[in-house]
Amino acid sequence: MALRALAGDAGNKHLIREAGGIEALLRLLDSGPDSILTVVGAETLSCLAADDPANRDMIREFGGIQSLVNLLAAGPEAECTHRALLALRILTDKETDRLAILKAGGIAHLVSLLAAGPDSEVTEYAAAALGNLAAGSQQIKDAIRQSGGIKPLVRLLRDDPDEISAELAAVVLRNLALQNAVNRAAIKDAGGLQPLLRLLSMGQEKLVYPLSCEVVYNDIASGQAHRGSAGQCCFDPHRGHLCVALKPSGGPFACFGGSKHQSPRDKHAERYSLLTKLTITEPSPNVLELNFTVADKEGAPRIAEQQNLGSGKTKQRRLERIAISPCSATEIKGAIMRMLTRMHLEREFKLNVPNGVGKQNLASTPSASGQSMAHFPMEADLERHALQPIQPSAA
Repeated sequence: MALRALAGDAGNKHLIREAGGIEALLRLLDSGPDSILTVVGAETLSCLAADDPANRDMIREFGGIQSLVNLLAAGPEAECTHRALLALRILTDKETDRLAILKAGGIAHLVSLLAAGPDSEVTEYAAAALGNLAAGSQQIKDAIRQSGGIKPLVRLLRDDPDEISAELAAVVLRNLALQNAVNRAAIKDAGGLQPLLRLLSMGQEKLVYPLSCEVVYNDIASGQAHRGSAGQCCFDPHRGHLCVALKPSGGPFACFGGSKHQSPRDKHAERYSLLTKLTITEPSPNVLELNFTVADKEGAPRIAEQQNLGSGKTKQRRLERIAISPCSATEIKGAIMRMLTRMHLEREFKLNVPNGVGKQNLASTPSASGQSMAHFPMEADLERHALQPIQPSAA
């Protein structure tokens, strides 16, 4: 128990590893599924693996993944299964570890645990682990399908859409569908496509309300960034656009009305595609920043400026960064991620979507400073976001 408490401190993790603690903990996993030593060993290993790549590598190299997978056979009611799932979920962020779980027979066990019930933590942890596994190679994506994983995931999504397990199932199905035609066909055959897109559309109506913002532009000719006037912005969930109005006309400001093809009501709004590489950070709970300079170091051009404007030239001002404040940063980021994920899937399934939507993946990771950060395009988990109404601000 004392070692478990020490393992939660980042400063102790390398000391425990160097003292042979990981090997000792792995031996505890052989104490039997009903032993408290097995439970404590698995829980301590999950603490040591969190945010420590060296510990994760050692756990894999000393056969820890196979031992943890073996514990899953104890079933959803066993405490050791719960603790093993926590550890295995952490051991899924690297392809080497994902392949080790595949080789150990972990996918079949994880799929079977989806039957624990939509409100079971075991189901949630199993779905979370499968979502990370499905972000890996096509071999792993195929193995999840071949293990019968798609039908129970669709059931979770379709029958209990309000449960956390449904959103986690959506992550798995999303990752399974990307660049895998056989999986896409299986998801459609199981009736999963429309429930998946429906869940990913939830809460996006909040994105159309105007939010106060401050904009930084990049002048391509001079290479200098300059701050634009404060204004308002909103999002177009149908096209994946950011709409920015630095000089609101005073009238209604929103990204669409009754028709999904309707232009912004504020004619001064600039449109920028979010379906490109960008970084989203949360400097504070009420500030959300979108940084467009990660792709080409120049920023995002206005969508109209990508077309021939008569002179054959485009303006040389790019959107570098926009800070949205005040807002509920986590909720807005979650809604944006849902929007983009839905659009990528629509493109992947070749549905009727606007031009310019790319086949790219998503990820959300902590930055070095500890801020919550989302990168596009990459793959990873979507988190559950209980979106609350955002009232339109005064123009």
